[in-house]
Amino acid sequence: MPGALAGLRVEERTRGLAATYAGHLLAGLGADVSRADASPFPILDRRKRVVTAGATEAVIADESAHADGAPIACSVSAWGRTGPRRALPPDEALVQAATGVHTLQWSWSGQPVWLATPVVSYMTGMLAGLGVAAAHFARLRGAPGQRLDVSGLQGSLALNGGTYVTGPSHQSALLVGGDPRGVYPSYSLYPTADGWIFLGALTQAFWVKLLDFLGRTDLLVDERLQGNPITFGAPELRAFVRGELEPVFKQRTTAAWVNALRAADIPCGEVQSREQYLRDPEVRAAGLAGDPFEPPPAAHIVDAMPATLRSGSSAASCLEGIRVLDLTSFIAGPVCPMLLADFGADVVKIESLDGDPFRMTAYGFHGWNRGKRSLVLDLKRPEGRDALLDLARSADVVVENFRGGVMDRLGLGRDRLEAVNPALVLVSVTGAEGALATLPGFDPVFQARSGFMTAQGGSDDPVFHTIAYNDYSAGTLGAFAVVAALVARERSRCGQRVDVSLMRTALVDQAAHMTGGPVGGRDFLGPAAARRLYPSADGWLCIAATSEEQARALGSLAGVAVALATPPEGSQGERIASWLGAISRADALARLAAGGVPAAPSLSFPEMLADEHLRANGAFVILDDPALGPVTIGGPLVHFERTPITYRRPGPGHGAHSREILGEIGYGEARIADLVASGVIRA
Repeated sequence: MPGALAGLRVEERTRGLAATYAGHLLAGLGADVSRADASPFPILDRRKRVVTAGATEAVIADESAHADGAPIACSVSAWGRTGPRRALPPDEALVQAATGVHTLQWSWSGQPVWLATPVVSYMTGMLAGLGVAAAHFARLRGAPGQRLDVSGLQGSLALNGGTYVTGPSHQSALLVGGDPRGVYPSYSLYPTADGWIFLGALTQAFWVKLLDFLGRTDLLVDERLQGNPITFGAPELRAFVRGELEPVFKQRTTAAWVNALRAADIPCGEVQSREQYLRDPEVRAAGLAGDPFEPPPAAHIVDAMPATLRSGSSAASCLEGIRVLDLTSFIAGPVCPMLLADFGADVVKIESLDGDPFRMTAYGFHGWNRGKRSLVLDLKRPEGRDALLDLARSADVVVENFRGGVMDRLGLGRDRLEAVNPALVLVSVTGAEGALATLPGFDPVFQARSGFMTAQGGSDDPVFHTIAYNDYSAGTLGAFAVVAALVARERSRCGQRVDVSLMRTALVDQAAHMTGGPVGGRDFLGPAAARRLYPSADGWLCIAATSEEQARALGSLAGVAVALATPPEGSQGERIASWLGAISRADALARLAAGGVPAAPSLSFPEMLADEHLRANGAFVILDDPALGPVTIGGPLVHFERTPITYRRPGPGHGAHSREILGEIGYGEARIADLVASGVIRA
């Protein structure tokens, strides 16, 4: 069966990871991707053709070439379209520094941390792939071709969507203040008798299950621990709870704990290396890894039932006229339909009477749910399920991230939804795949299992990444897969079934590094003296030399001989640190630039808000929330020339649009009032 993007011909003109990865993702879902020669990333070339390109519909190019000669021209850059840092090289470490990634990462010392895995480049590639697929879908519906631009700045903003949000007197603080084991003691790394395990008891329900299983229900009545475990992030509470739990986890092996916790329905994951994840029997049983390793496609997409499609056009936005029903919560699930809303879809967030548990983050909620409308439905009652089915009759996409089997038990499984609307694209975002899809799954469970944590920790302890990398990646890849499925639906005239999982995503979002790559260490500052984070007199900066000439220039400035291979610690590193520590960051950056040494400031989030380069590239916009007032949030993640992204609203209030949404499908005021009175909906 042809892939979802069969018929899309793409020419790739790239040397960097981000744009090459975008082509890899497109090829994985069936696009015909060609390039003139091999890329520096052989594993990303396996589904591509190395030929002289003929006529193509799309061109993807990075700083090494021009994006032209095709109806869809995608330009991928590190630094965006304008601004004072455009002259800097397209170096992952510099972009991470200038977009707050280093300062955000938890460390023991409180210092910034150099990330070993190029997460920004990977996310930038995901956005580029999504943008090309969306522009292609728009052309199929009558829109003209167009240019689109994606940068590393946008990649970084996408990875911090719920963190880089602020208001007049507040910054989203869901993940602020932790250490490399995690910020919440119920959602942290713990040493076992023979290794490490990640404990994922994030919610109140899982916290209660954990303490009941451990025989520590006394902690439930401890006056210090009254409330949701997400409120246990204060250092003294974290230390207290860890002090109670650590001796317990050291009593058994990791495997024994995984088996026991799973049996008790408590999320967890063994900490493994990347090599171990590729050999993981559960990953192999799901068909996601084999010998040799071939990165799986971003999602599993298949044709469902033949259908009659509604006509539509994409004149104002790529997904104009597409209606999405969003039955998701937390991060990975909501990010998928949020991106579809960014691209013009009408997204209805359908919530329970209690609401998305991450509403409690207030500001962060906007970073995962902007652009949506909210409808509160009690799906456990027949009237609520009937209302959902009525909504599904005129919808195009349904996205849910319940555990496997939940939708079927509600009487809303795929067969039932397809019976009322065969044209639906049905999307499931789960933790694992296959029989394991019934297990609860959170981002760091697969950070642990996939080797992501051990890669950052190196020879030291594993490191819990502050960025919910698998969550944001799964949401973005999910949106990419939805657009690809909409393309396939146009071609096949069939509804589509789409499956995305964190288990799969953890392989996809490290595709070029699963079989080898750099590693970090304890509070890792960088791999070499000339590629390292350093403190100046008034702030941190990142130096990223890539040639011996640049390393020598750095040494000349600091008064010490430096080569690219000079280790980060030792006398040379100390001498550079001493020189930089005596001068201001602005002075240091000016001297380094004059000497030809690539460097950028390691900015904090407040510094980012005032940064000239980020402001010039539209990195932040302000939305007005009825309760919170003006909310500053990350700007559009793809710049389209003809169908620009416009944020229509912040994250919606709980049930704020229930009446208007039901009215749009023909429910009268009396019927809506009855549903409100009986507690089926909230309005």
